[in-house]
Amino acid sequence: MNSFEKYLTAKGLSRSTVKWYNMYALDFIAWLDGQNTDPDNATAGDITGYLSHLKQKGQANVSRKNNLIAVKHFLDYRVQHEARQDNPAQHIKIRGIKRKILYHLLNVQELESIYHNYAVPPENDVRAGKHWFTVSRLSRQRNKAILGLMVWQGLTTPEIGKITTADLKLREGTIYIAGSRGSNERTLELRPAQIMELMEYQLQTRKELVKYLKEDTNRLFLPTPAAGREMATNKDTVNIWKRLSEDIKTQYPRFINFLQVRSSVITHWLKLYNLRQAQYMAGHRYVSSTEAYQVNNIEELQGDINKFHPIG
Repeated sequence: MNSFEKYLTAKGLSRSTVKWYNMYALDFIAWLDGQNTDPDNATAGDITGYLSHLKQKGQANVSRKNNLIAVKHFLDYRVQHEARQDNPAQHIKIRGIKRKILYHLLNVQELESIYHNYAVPPENDVRAGKHWFTVSRLSRQRNKAILGLMVWQGLTTPEIGKITTADLKLREGTIYIAGSRGSNERTLELRPAQIMELMEYQLQTRKELVKYLKEDTNRLFLPTPAAGREMATNKDTVNIWKRLSEDIKTQYPRFINFLQVRSSVITHWLKLYNLRQAQYMAGHRYVSSTEAYQVNNIEELQGDINKFHPIG
């Protein structure tokens, strides 16, 4: 199974996850052997039979879900190595996992209003020239550019934090989002309404923010100094999300957190594009992750919002 472990590692999974998934896959193979079935000939019925076997042993739904994920990975691995033609586990799901109800989604008009109504003070403001005002204005210019990427590209806070200056292709009107342990890489188109803001940020605002940073970095979005300090560090990045969230909540009480924005964007995409297109744009590794955002399954999203709240 060493090659399977390498396959999982190449997908960006952690060492401990690779270890567990490998163990689950071996358990699945051992069960199939007891049924006189070869893994490369396993059917959907065999997989549901295995899951029933785990249930009879008293295994909880959440644990069985992890086993199923491992089986899906293993069969994908076998397909990639042309040992079999399909993955019969792809559309099998564990039912009965309780999820909480989503408060509400934001419609397109609300999303765009959050962006357009986020104000940046003018350069000729009466407070111009004061250090605190200069820093505040630069941070709001940065935040405006960030909001556009949330509202139109549905990016997460970790993804935005990892964007480099080379990833933004203003001439092509695209932005590259690197893959991670939980998401796929992709290249997304920029909207005309946000290009000027991004251009001003990259060519002007960022150059000013660099002056406040102690460490050299190629990250696109830079932090500003915390209150009472002259210089910023990479640790100040967390303040971006906290302050931006507070600013939006002041103006839009319906705003909960940034994952709510992403959930709203993906749900809207599913009305405009097919499932695979939406999956690519969202960076989901599995189409089942995108399916969870279908309008008919909207109540399933609240548990994810509570679990992955970027501020805590």
